[in-house]
Amino acid sequence: MPKFYLHRTGKIPTAVHPFVKQTTLLQDKYKHRRLQGKIIRGMQNIAMSMYGRIYTAIAHLIRDEQRANR
Repeated sequence: MPKFYLHRTGKIPTAVHPFVKQTTLLQDKYKHRRLQGKIIRGMQNIAMSMYGRIYTAIAHLIRDEQRANR
């Protein structure tokens, strides 16, 4: 949905006016995509952190099992 903002200070528009600029839908889509990118990167960071913890836990289990079999 288009958003309007006042380009000239001191006046509150009630309708579309030459001094009022309309933000483009592309700007809104860009902001939405940037937010999606941040969310995806955050999820990737969480997944990689969990992968590292699981890998470390498995390595410790294998090491402990090898020590127990000696």
